[in-house]
Amino acid sequence: MAVIEKTMDGTSGALFAIFVNALVAGLRVLSPGKASTQVWAGALKQSLDALSKYTPARPGDRTLVDALEPFVEVLVKTGDIKKAAEGARRGAEGTKGMKPGLGRSVYVGGDGYKKVPDPGAWGLACFFLGLAGEDDWEAI
Repeated sequence: MAVIEKTMDGTSGALFAIFVNALVAGLRVLSPGKASTQVWAGALKQSLDALSKYTPARPGDRTLVDALEPFVEVLVKTGDIKKAAEGARRGAEGTKGMKPGLGRSVYVGGDGYKKVPDPGAWGLACFFLGLAGEDDWEAI
């Protein structure tokens, strides 16, 4: 936690710190012992809810939330990390061509946003795909 709080710059660092702190708190409350997929899903949902109190970013704003929310929602619904990671992938891919509403992409001129997915959403989707054991994330 200290690494995130002390070394990540900008809004993303603050948002990750809020998210991870809420995740740790959720895991402690929901499962003081071994955490199942359902416990992780519940803690992630609580973290997403906590994060939404501190940022207006929602799916459709071309931010990492476009990958994070589908991952959490699918994991809560199915308990399947691979399906959740695929949800994150679809969310990230969906940002390609999406006009930026929030985040760093708002400050980038031109029409580059039409050609590539949001970098934050893309990076998070790749993280989730790796976590799920997927090795074809490079094909996104």
